[in-house]
Amino acid sequence: MKIKTGFLILFCGVLSIGQTFSYQPTEEEQQELTTLKSQLREAISGDNIALWNLYAQARDLEIGIQAPEKLNYKLQHLRDYLLTILDDKKELLKRDAKDKKSEFLTLYQGSGVASAEPLSENCIGRYPTLDAMSFAYDFPTSLSIAIWYRETSCGFYLPKNGNGPFQIISKQYGNGSLDRALFEQTIKDFLEFSKKKIERYNSKNPETPIRLGYDSINYKDLYKFAGLYNGLSGGTVYGEIGPANPKYFLEKVPGERENGKRNGLFLQVLKVLEWEVK
Repeated sequence: MKIKTGFLILFCGVLSIGQTFSYQPTEEEQQELTTLKSQLREAISGDNIALWNLYAQARDLEIGIQAPEKLNYKLQHLRDYLLTILDDKKELLKRDAKDKKSEFLTLYQGSGVASAEPLSENCIGRYPTLDAMSFAYDFPTSLSIAIWYRETSCGFYLPKNGNGPFQIISKQYGNGSLDRALFEQTIKDFLEFSKKKIERYNSKNPETPIRLGYDSINYKDLYKFAGLYNGLSGGTVYGEIGPANPKYFLEKVPGERENGKRNGLFLQVLKVLEWEVK
């Protein structure tokens, strides 16, 4: 579902909920609340991307316009209401997945986690945004952050080549400074790009699909995804694929690549998971 800004304005014409602001809603407006909340929940039911988009639009409208007190009141409450729904759904799934993440970490403790490069503040400083958007698109947050790290060291800037923080060569963002709106656009582009890569692989390999999700991660599919994202070994999307440059995935893992300068994709995923489950 693609939710337009006009949809928000329509809701804001009558919506008021929750907290106490200087503007006090009328009894009639309060009576409309139950119906509107029900309609809103129905509009985003089962569609977490629509939920994120609607929340982001409400947030940005509330910040970006000089509106009358009544409209500001409604925008703020719409934003907070949607954020509560988003956070509740996300945190429930996160709690349910915590044991699986811990088991995955235990299974691969011998892969060099203890000696890996520590997580930088850059990589976790924007975790809430990456986590919320990864949840919306049903994609592992740890993998989103690990790709950002491998491509631009979690840099909050636009690289000179114009391909953005996630280095998507089909996109051009310019170079220089980066603001929140454009950063969120690059995350959206990355997630959509990644999901399409996975969908294409799965359509050609229905018996061995890649199964990566917000609450689901495994070594085999991470390795396949590294090939899809960074360049395929053998140039084919059939079968047991992997990256053309294994260093991208395995750098600093004990063995022939343990003397690498920075974490490979796999170790960075593990470091983020380790941080998440603490």
